[in-house]
Amino acid sequence: MSSFKEQEVWSNFLKGDQKEFEQLYNDYYEALSSYALRFHQDINFTEEAIQDLFVKLWQNREHLSKPKSVKHYLFKSLRNIIYNKLSVVRHEVYVGSDCDIVPFEFNVQQENPDHNRLLVKKLMSELTDRQKEAVYLFYQEDLSHQEVADILKIKVGGTYKLLYRAVDKMREQMNNSNVEINLIAPAKA
Repeated sequence: MSSFKEQEVWSNFLKGDQKEFEQLYNDYYEALSSYALRFHQDINFTEEAIQDLFVKLWQNREHLSKPKSVKHYLFKSLRNIIYNKLSVVRHEVYVGSDCDIVPFEFNVQQENPDHNRLLVKKLMSELTDRQKEAVYLFYQEDLSHQEVADILKIKVGGTYKLLYRAVDKMREQMNNSNVEINLIAPAKA
């Protein structure tokens, strides 16, 4: 969805337009579901988290502002809901330290041969959960460094560090395995 169309749909939703609200749900459900499943593999849990997100959006629409990016706003909101739900399920209290306690799973779905999928999965398995999540948000969901930082609740410099270290670690693994692949480190702004 184009940025202009996204903003138009959001504005109409804020005014109480149910069709535009349904449009938001339909446009973002798949991406949100894919993201949520990386935290918790239970489809019922993820569907409930997404449902909670959209119920809260509808109930609070009169108090919401217009975000620069609706996609960023939805991902950040869903992440907060998932963390809250998981802390209740695990009876843990999330204190908000730099190191998150929720595992993040990164799966590769490509049309390429199984060899590439297994290679990327192996490379990703060596990353920390935070690195996996940053890589997913930046490369898979095409969010900006600032948006990734906001979602992960870190400074934008931390996003650069996470991504750089992740790419560097994958590059090192590639060099050790004598396999060539072009990994592009995120550019500094």
